[in-house]
Amino acid sequence: MKVFMVSIIVGFCGCAALAQNPDVPFKPGEWKVNLTMVLNNGKTMNSQTQLCLANPEDAWQQKRADQVCGPVQLTPAGSGAIRVQIHCKGGASQIVTEMHIDMLAHFSSNGESYTESGTSTSSTTILGRPPLVMNIATKEQGTRIGACTTPAKP
Repeated sequence: MKVFMVSIIVGFCGCAALAQNPDVPFKPGEWKVNLTMVLNNGKTMNSQTQLCLANPEDAWQQKRADQVCGPVQLTPAGSGAIRVQIHCKGGASQIVTEMHIDMLAHFSSNGESYTESGTSTSSTTILGRPPLVMNIATKEQGTRIGACTTPAKP
């Protein structure tokens, strides 16, 4: 379940807002994304990934085969911030996870960095059992580190 949550969040945070808002600056290239999640049980999970992004859409289009997400909802939140909301559902017939992501993103004026924070709620249902609900506080920072070393993935 942890891998599913991290893959959804990393795949959809940050640059998801870039894809839908043409007023947000974006510079193509290699991006380093640092993610910190604090689960409702107090455990902290950190991850770091690098993505080659030719277009801002590239980050959130890297969906996993077993997940389906609704459209990204974006709302201007004042002072150049954007509220990003996403709903995803994934898993097999025996185990199904739904995730609601609600983040506030702030982008640099030069298009080379962003910060984001918010919450995610994950509800996992295993056939015949009540759902396991997890609330996750999330902070993320993305920085463009230069030209891509490998081609962007479609």
